Formats: sequence, C-alpha cells, structure tokens
Amino acid sequence: MSNQSARRELEDLSAAVSYWHEEYPFSRLPAFTLPNKDEGNRDVLTRNQAARLLKAAMGYRLDVASGKWTRLRPSSRKNRAHLRRFLLMGLYTGTRPGVLPKVRWEMSDDSAWVDLYAGIIYRRGRRERDHRNKRRPLVKIPNRLLAHLRRWRRLDSLAFADGEDCEAPGTVIHHGGRVLSGRIRTGFEGIARDAGLNPATLTPHWMRHTCATWLMENDVPVWEAAGYLGMTAEMLERNYGYHRPSHQAAPRAAFNRKNG
Repeated sequence: MSNQSARRELEDLSAAVSYWHEEYPFSRLPAFTLPNKDEGNRDVLTRNQAARLLKAAMGYRLDVASGKWTRLRPSSRKNRAHLRRFLLMGLYTGTRPGVLPKVRWEMSDDSAWVDLYAGIIYRRGRRERDHRNKRRPLVKIPNRLLAHLRRWRRLDSLAFADGEDCEAPGTVIHHGGRVLSGRIRTGFEGIARDAGLNPATLTPHWMRHTCATWLMENDVPVWEAAGYLGMTAEMLERNYGYHRPSHQAAPRAAFNRKNG
C-alpha cells in the first residue's frame, strides 16, 4: 500500500471515529497521524490514459514496448464487464468508488439508485442520512452515460430472461449477476497493468479526481461543479481550481500587456 492509500484509509477511520464521538462521546478522543499529502497532479488521468484504461477493461492488453494491443480471450473480456461500467460511471459523474458498486437499478431506501426515466443517480437511499464530510447529492446523468446505462439495463434484463445461471442483477455494477461483495481494487489493478499504467499508484479514486479536473479544465463554474461532485466549493477550488483556464487570468494579462 502506498503512503497516499494509507492516508486515505486513515482519513476514513478518523472521520468514522469523529462521527461516532458526536453521538457517543469518548472519554479520550484518539489522534491520527497521517502521511504527508503529495502535491501536484498525480491523481489525474489524461484523456489518453483514460482511453487506455477503458480499452483494457474491454479485454485488451498493451505491449508498451511495441505500442500494440492484444485481444484477450472471451472469458477474460466477460470477466471485466463490471470494470467498464465502473470506469464510465466514475469518469462521467465523479461518484466516490465506495458508492458506485451500491447503485441499484430500482428505487431504494438504504442504497444509492438510478432513475433512468428522470436521468438521475441518487447517491444515497431515500432514508439514508447524508454525512457532513462526504455529501452524496443526486447527480443529473450526462446524455452519453445515460445511453450506456439504458443499454446496460436492457442487457441485464435479457440475460436474466434467457435463464442464465445467475440471480437478477439488482445493482448496475455486478459480476455475472452477483453483487460485488468487496472492493473493486483487484480487478482494477489488472486493467491498470494491461493499460501500461502503474497499478501501485493508480487507484479507483482517481476517477473522482479526474472528473473534477476535467470539469475545471472546461471552466465549469465552481459552485455547479462542486454540487455535481458532492464536495464543497472551497475544497474544489483549493484542490482543482488551478486547472481552470481562467485561473490567475488577471495577473497573466497584466504581464502580457504592452507598455504604452
């Protein structure tokens, strides 16, 4: 595990302890020492890298030396179907990787779900409480992703109707009809490796970082992008604001002006 992965795990643990402390106060609240946070753009995929990752999820392996792709056997391609859905939903919506495998096809009280008619992903169930530090607002689905979701829904319905040896897939992301029981990390490492990327540093959370960065690069207003991603405008501006084309526009313009 990298230092940054350990940092994220400790951040989650610290948040959980603090949340419990608010309702059931401890006599002593433990302190957590986190590894230093890396600076820079390391958690963001370029569009080329994202395309390579998606191609690997479609069942291909890249030979980095020659630049040639090899198609894997049909069983391997089928085994990665859930990863294709995970990548597209993560890149298009920036939804946290812990939430995506829980998104259900039908309305739910205790889990995230998708409304294909209204074109909305509800990131939490109707009776679930939102958390102050990890908000889960609904997200309007972009048209391209909505077309994929509707196609996946038809495929899932047909697979179950044909009597394949699997349960009806209740979640959008599933493995052969079975709800994912654990993290998606193992399969994700496999496609990262086959895409010629470093599986030791590339994590599923990069999809969220990448979505936020792309929104900023397209100069989406901060408050709109923050609401779409489910983070505060302050956090978005602090961590991703420098990607906006308009970032520091006035100082740059001042130096670009010719002296009268």
